[in-house]
Amino acid sequence: MIEAWSIPASLGPPFWAVVGRAPGDLMAQFVVDGYNVICQSEALSSGLLRERREKLLRFIEDRQPQGSRSHSVTVVFDGQADVSSPPWTGTTRVLFSPGKDADKLIKDLVDDLANPREAVVVTDDRAIQRWVRGVGAQVLGVQSFLAAGTPAVQPRKADKISRDDIDAINRELWNLWKLK
Repeated sequence: MIEAWSIPASLGPPFWAVVGRAPGDLMAQFVVDGYNVICQSEALSSGLLRERREKLLRFIEDRQPQGSRSHSVTVVFDGQADVSSPPWTGTTRVLFSPGKDADKLIKDLVDDLANPREAVVVTDDRAIQRWVRGVGAQVLGVQSFLAAGTPAVQPRKADKISRDDIDAINRELWNLWKLK
C-alpha cells in the first residue's frame, strides 16, 4: 500500500499546465526514469528495492499522475529485472536495461516514436532533459509528476452517535421486528 503523500501545493501548476497538454488531449507517451523518481520521494525511497519499484508502479496506477488512463506510461529501471518477484501485471509498462544504461533506453524509446512530441519524459536528470528537449519531446520534473497524482481517497470517519440516538434506533428496530 502506498504511504500517505504530502506533496505541497506550492510545487506549482498541474502537469498539463507544465507540459501544455490537458488530460483529455491526444494520447501522450510518458516515459518515466524510475530510479530517478524513486530517489526524489521520501514515500517511495524506503524499503527493499523491489518494494520501492512496486510503490512507484502502484502510485502511477492508483493516482494517475499522467492525467488519464489513455496516456500510456513506461517506467524504465537500470539493470535487470528481479527474478525473485513476479512481473508487473498492471497497465504500466515496465522495462529494465540489462547491459546498458537506462538513460540510453529512455532515449531509444523516444527515438522510436513516430512523433517525439507525443513523449513526456519524467526525470530530473539534466542530461536527459537537454536531449529530450532537443528532439522535440517534453520534459516533466519529478516533483511536478508526483504532485500531479490525484490524492488518495481517505475513508470517511464515522460521526459519533449520541446515546439518545442509539436508544432511539434500538427502540425503532425492536418495534419493527416486534420483539416487545
